[in-house]
Amino acid sequence: MAVLSKIRQRSLLVILFVGFGLFAFIIGDLVHSNLFSQSSRNVGKVNGKEIAFEEFRIKVDAVEKSGQGMTASQAVNRVWDQEVSIALLTAEFEKLGLTVGEKQIIEVLKQSQDIGQNPEFLNDAKQFDLAKFRAFFKNNPQSAQ
Repeated sequence: MAVLSKIRQRSLLVILFVGFGLFAFIIGDLVHSNLFSQSSRNVGKVNGKEIAFEEFRIKVDAVEKSGQGMTASQAVNRVWDQEVSIALLTAEFEKLGLTVGEKQIIEVLKQSQDIGQNPEFLNDAKQFDLAKFRAFFKNNPQSAQ
């Protein structure tokens, strides 16, 4: 009982102490929030390249919808691993001066089942027709994105 009476006598001090704690908590949260920091819009940073949350989310959604039966955390991990690999390999390729030419890109497109075997891009001999491929994107510029 003596403790409760002491607290009652010093209630103003207790209220000030609790108020200061709440104030410090709110200020600390504001310092680390969007108001003062842009880092919350990025998922991470790999080799100096920031990875935007929105781009990352779109890629994770695409992986989840790919029908591979992955959980959300597996999709996030896969996309993160891909982003890290791309960032590191791109930096290494640039350092070594490696580039990919148009011929190599066309060969990869020809080998792709989605593009190289698409009837829209095949000629009468059932071969990949680069002219049809280019015409498709010329006529449908929104598809190029």
